[in-house]
Amino acid sequence: MGEPDRAEVEAAFLRFWTVGNLDEDWAAWPSMFTEDVHYVEHIYGEMRGRAAVAAWIGDLMTRNRDVHAVIDWYMIRGRRVVVNMQNRYYHPDPAAAPLDFPGITILEYAGDGLFGYEEDYWCVRTAKKCHADFLAAVERCGGRGLDGGRFEALEAERRAQALAVFARGG
Repeated sequence: MGEPDRAEVEAAFLRFWTVGNLDEDWAAWPSMFTEDVHYVEHIYGEMRGRAAVAAWIGDLMTRNRDVHAVIDWYMIRGRRVVVNMQNRYYHPDPAAAPLDFPGITILEYAGDGLFGYEEDYWCVRTAKKCHADFLAAVERCGGRGLDGGRFEALEAERRAQALAVFARGG
């Protein structure tokens, strides 16, 4: 199998990132994978097959609806895409910085707009600290602090940042 051109891989990755991480359409996101995808999640385990990924991500993102991915950069080399991101909790206090923990994802493009492999890395210790800090801040602030259009504004900012990363090509 020959190497796809960068434009093909990048278009598939943009669609993949948009459906999952920007639109947070976790029901549709597994369709970005091949039926026999091999997914290695270093904390949650190894999955084989689109159905296994769909069951896992649906449950995970229902329980973790307050976490949003912010892309820092990506690189494409042949079929491989490496993504650096922050996993973000929006701080309930508008004057406070968001609560972020880093993550890296490695994808292998399989053709036809689909990925056949994903591997995720993130720091459990940092993730747990961010989650605890977020819950404490929610308690102190009397809620998530995302009303009055604040959530929509933060999501628009996150989308604009991602689109800027894509516009520069990584």
